[in-house]
Amino acid sequence: MANESGDTGNRDDRANWTGYAQAALIAVVIVIALYLARAPDREELSVGVIAPNEAGNALVTVLQPSVTAQSLTVELTGSVRTDARITVMSEVEGRVVFVSPQFRNGGTIPANEPLVRIDPSEYELRVQAAEAGVRLAAPAGGAALDAAQAELALAQLELGRTEISYPFEVQVVNSDIEVGELVGSIEYAGPAATMGIVYRSDGLEVDAPISTQDLDYLGPAVGRTARIQADSETYAAEVVRVSSVVAPQTRLASIFLRFATDETTAALPPPGSFVEIEIDGPAFENVYTLPDAVLQQRDTVWVVNDGALSLVTPRAIGRTSEGLVVESFDAGQGIVVGTLPGAAEGLAVDIVGQ
Repeated sequence: MANESGDTGNRDDRANWTGYAQAALIAVVIVIALYLARAPDREELSVGVIAPNEAGNALVTVLQPSVTAQSLTVELTGSVRTDARITVMSEVEGRVVFVSPQFRNGGTIPANEPLVRIDPSEYELRVQAAEAGVRLAAPAGGAALDAAQAELALAQLELGRTEISYPFEVQVVNSDIEVGELVGSIEYAGPAATMGIVYRSDGLEVDAPISTQDLDYLGPAVGRTARIQADSETYAAEVVRVSSVVAPQTRLASIFLRFATDETTAALPPPGSFVEIEIDGPAFENVYTLPDAVLQQRDTVWVVNDGALSLVTPRAIGRTSEGLVVESFDAGQGIVVGTLPGAAEGLAVDIVGQ
């Protein structure tokens, strides 16, 4: 029995030590996690920083920025739309004798070319009858002649309506008409009165939401040129209007762009397409464009003044592909390139090459 008690005590001691070891391990893991969580966001790269010289000063390379004028590009997304949709209907009654082969979904029909032609025979006879009426009324003159001439004008007007065309180029959204069908007003033809939907080629525009901040920067936005990208194609465009109100939910305004007149209409993105937009704004004067290599945490920079470091937070304006655009500031002897471990205000440094 005594041996059994001793064994039990040893097992208890081992269990206690195991528990202590596990608790210690957990504590170490927590300490490491806290240390990593407090590590700086920006990865410290020693780009441009060289080992200390004999005097103990860190050696650094610097960039001397150039004052320049720089514009920013406002990037937006939008959609193609058109308010110039037209329902194709006939103003006269009759049988269809011609349908343009382009009067199909996706077709393009030039200005003044017929989409549909209705049998003109009846209307040609009415013109002939009206012409005869004018000849008969001519000797008498007066009101009789005026009435006959008005009758002739109406007959000619109806004859002209047997051919449906538009004085501008149109793109076909859909069509539902074939040769031989009976067409006319809704009262006469019922559902067959609608023959299709088209829209003006020059009626396409892009609607894009924009923040009031970007809108203020572009101001005046109307007249600014833009680039529109859709399906790997780039199109020239121009801002033609700005909304007069701001959307209450998003607090965004809208701008409207038209494609350049020299763009081929058939190649333009159709209504409903989503597009990406780039608009170049006015140039900011007296600015620096700082590459990422000189930026420290929170877009600060180290400037060398009289051989010592000074931390500067430049006023950022925006970004370009070349770097951060900031208002110009006193860059002293230059801006340090890369990060400097242990850097602090007033730290003595020597510039490589000086």
